[in-house]
Amino acid sequence: MSNKILAALVFGLTWAHAQLEVGQAAPKFYLPRLDGGSFYLSKVVGTKARPADRKPVVVSFFQTTCIPCQAEITEFEKLQVKYPSIDFFLVDIGESDALVTEYVEEFDLKLTMLMDRYGVTGGKYGVVDENDITLLPNSYILAADGTVYHHHKGFKPGDEVAYDEKLGELAARQAKELAALESERVAEESAARAKAKAAAPPKLVVGKPAPTFFLPRLAGGSFYLSKVVGKKAKAKERKPVVVSFFQTTCIPCKAEITEFQKLQADFPGIEIYLVDLNEPDDLVTEYVERFDIELEMLMDRYGAVGKKYGVVEPSGLALLPNSFIIAPDGSLYYRHTGFKPGDETTYREKFVELTSP
Repeated sequence: MSNKILAALVFGLTWAHAQLEVGQAAPKFYLPRLDGGSFYLSKVVGTKARPADRKPVVVSFFQTTCIPCQAEITEFEKLQVKYPSIDFFLVDIGESDALVTEYVEEFDLKLTMLMDRYGVTGGKYGVVDENDITLLPNSYILAADGTVYHHHKGFKPGDEVAYDEKLGELAARQAKELAALESERVAEESAARAKAKAAAPPKLVVGKPAPTFFLPRLAGGSFYLSKVVGKKAKAKERKPVVVSFFQTTCIPCKAEITEFQKLQADFPGIEIYLVDLNEPDDLVTEYVERFDIELEMLMDRYGAVGKKYGVVEPSGLALLPNSFIIAPDGSLYYRHTGFKPGDETTYREKFVELTSP
């Protein structure tokens, strides 16, 4: 076999190997944009791209001296308008930025221009052979999964019909995939809301049973709500109870406590309990002594009871002061969040209602 025939066979095999077949994975690449920055194919097609960012892509190799390229680009500009969900990229092979910029301005091109300055990407796609011969225009339609969906060499009037057909197929597929992603997103958000709702404390309703609990007293021993309200409490020991959640750093809490001290003196038949949230005993002890507080102090050291009563949100934020009046039958009689001057009048009205015959 002669050397010429052998060389021809080797060239033919090399060229055949470089061709990309439909359904084959398209080679990944990144190229500089003419207008700045870089384009990474892997960010819009294939498994590495985020599902929400995946979309079909048209990659068209050209040069400014290629007359059929100009005709094809004109049709691509129309198709880009028709299929906005598909990205079109023109890839210039081996020409200077200045020359391509002038070309873009001359024909007022709107498509994104990529610069394959050394023809490396063109070589990957079989557009530039080992002898640096370029076959232009040479265009690929890549599916969102990163495979070659359509390959077209050259351009003549009427070829845009084939492009339109292929792009229409991919656009319809893309719409279905986006709809499925949106449905999945809505389902995930719904599940997250349901999870958050399940984690959130039950909403307390006036007239419904208040959550029972027991907490250590600052002075020693424990307090059991069920011993003074509800069915389990002895009839003679049942009485209205106020449970007021606070912290020593809460300024409105101090004003409310001052009023509760007065109300406790006026209504001895109602027991008022202050519940400190998540503070150490010595800090609360110092607070009690400094302000000469005589009300019973309970210690909710981990905020568990505060969460039951909706005072501590799932995020850990505490809404203070937050006070609850519980009737002798164990039902919630009244709830009040915050404190401002005049709120004590409302408390007094509720106390009168509960202690009236």
